[in-house]
Amino acid sequence: MRRATTLIELIFVLVIISILSIGSFKVMQDIIVREYKAKQLTNLSLESQIVVNQISNYLRQRIVYSTIGYNPNDGSFEYIGNLVDSKPVLEWLGRANESYINGSYSGFFDMATHHKGDKKVASYGINADDINTSKVALIFAGSFDRAQSDSGDIQSSFGWHGSDRNDTYDISISDENISIDNPTPKFLYEKYFLVEGAYAIARGVNIDKTADCITNLGLKSQDINSTLFLFSNYRPWKQETFCADKQGTLKGDVSVLMQNVDGFNFSEVDYTIRILLDIKKTIHGTHPVHFSKMKVVF
Repeated sequence: MRRATTLIELIFVLVIISILSIGSFKVMQDIIVREYKAKQLTNLSLESQIVVNQISNYLRQRIVYSTIGYNPNDGSFEYIGNLVDSKPVLEWLGRANESYINGSYSGFFDMATHHKGDKKVASYGINADDINTSKVALIFAGSFDRAQSDSGDIQSSFGWHGSDRNDTYDISISDENISIDNPTPKFLYEKYFLVEGAYAIARGVNIDKTADCITNLGLKSQDINSTLFLFSNYRPWKQETFCADKQGTLKGDVSVLMQNVDGFNFSEVDYTIRILLDIKKTIHGTHPVHFSKMKVVF
């Protein structure tokens, strides 16, 4: 005859099962958290790669010497290759590349048609109907297509943040001739660029978070500081600045590049721009996902 289980034995078995269940639950929880963290890391890595590629595509169409680091707190700016200390905002002038690809302008003057003292120069193939001269400006390509003027003074070349725009020219077009209207250039060069606007990249922590263009995006207030923004469609040579600057005449558009950006740094090394994103996202129940992504732009 089989002996019946005592109450003490039953309680002992239940205690052991409870301990094993707690341990199993903890193991399962750790597995789920690790799987979720790995998934977040993969997603963030892919998203950040897309973002640095997107930034690279914009920068490839930059006017090289117009690229600056800018501090909205004091209005100071420097050419990216001459930065003494880091600046939080990256800005540059962008070429009218779509018009160029469509064949609306060649980018070259026929210097043989120019007469001394005349502002008008032939640029064969230019299509006045496809170029809005109220929104574009002309910049001479200069040596090695860097658009660096003879003076080499970026503080007075492009109109950045209230400065002079001595190397950025208003134009008018008639037939296949370009007239350089303002300011009057000291010299004419064979190759030129047309620029259609400026671009800026900055984190929310470094801009005016109360600007209309930012609040209209509908982002959560706690997320703005770590959001990376792209600003576009403003014209420094018309004394305009990006729409969330802390000073100046605000113009243009804004879009979100990425959230959870803990740091944004840039520098110029051997005529290439190095972009560095620092990504950090807090995950409940574990340590934050934290990594960096770099891109070199020629």
